[in-house]
Order: sequence, then C-alpha cells, then structure tokens
Amino acid sequence: MPTSPPISADPARAGFSLIEILVVLAIFALSAAIIMPSTARMLDQATSHAVFFEFQKQVSDYRREANRTGMAVRLTDPEAARLEHAQGNGEAREQDDDGSERTVKLRSPWRYTLAPALDIAAGGVCSASTANLINGDRVVMTLRTSGGDCRFSRLQSAAERPLGSSSR
Repeated sequence: MPTSPPISADPARAGFSLIEILVVLAIFALSAAIIMPSTARMLDQATSHAVFFEFQKQVSDYRREANRTGMAVRLTDPEAARLEHAQGNGEAREQDDDGSERTVKLRSPWRYTLAPALDIAAGGVCSASTANLINGDRVVMTLRTSGGDCRFSRLQSAAERPLGSSSR
C-alpha cells in the first residue's frame, strides 16, 4: 500500500516567510532594472524607423502626384519657411500659382529639417537634398537622397546638420 508524505503538524508553517517573499521581489526588481533600458532603446529605435518610413512614404506620394499630374512639386523645410515669414515684413511667403510647395507631416514631437528644398520634377525625378529627422531637440537620423528616385538613405553620422537649415 502506497504511503503518502507526512503532513506537517505545524499549521503556522503552511505559507511563505517574509524573507522568502522579499528575496523573490528583489530578484524581480533586479531583472526589471536589467531589462528596462534595453527595452526602452528598442522601442526608441522602432519609433525612429517608423517615422523614417512615414517620411519616405509621404515623399513617394508627392513624387507619384508630380508624375500623375505633370506638375512639379517642391518639398520644403517647414521651420525655415516659418523663420523666413517671421523675418520678413509680415507678408505671406510667395508660392507657385499651383500651390506646389508642400511639407511632410510627422507625428508629434518629431519634426524635420530639409536643405536644400527637394524639387520633384513633373516626371517624378528628384533633386539632391539632405534631411534630418529630429525628436525634440535631438537629431535622430540624417538622410540624403540617392539618385533621382526620391529615396532617402540613412547616413552613418546622425549629428550632421544640412546646410542652410534652421536651428531652434
């Protein structure tokens, strides 16, 4: 006949001690302290890549629009446009009759600088330009157009600012 393990006669010993619970909590806290910085860094990288792809998609949309309509489109730096407007005598900045000057809208708090302005010809060919994607006051990515197809590629150094860009 199988025998069962002996049952403790002391009912006070049925649970965990305070020391055992504190040791487990300390292990959880150390694990969280080790994992959290790398998780936050991964989330920041994922967000910056998502913003880059949003930026690239909107530029591609403007390129398709220029190709479809046969009208040139100019992508400008919104901050430089605001500064030119503020430094001028209060007059609105002149635009082409067809309203071909455009800007890209990024999620908050992201913004971009672009120098020189990206000109997209009626056939969809783009001029050379450099852009910075900025989160708050930190330049996260520096991009440069490669070829005439309006594709931006990431440069190794993210600290480079495009010439003629405005600063905050």
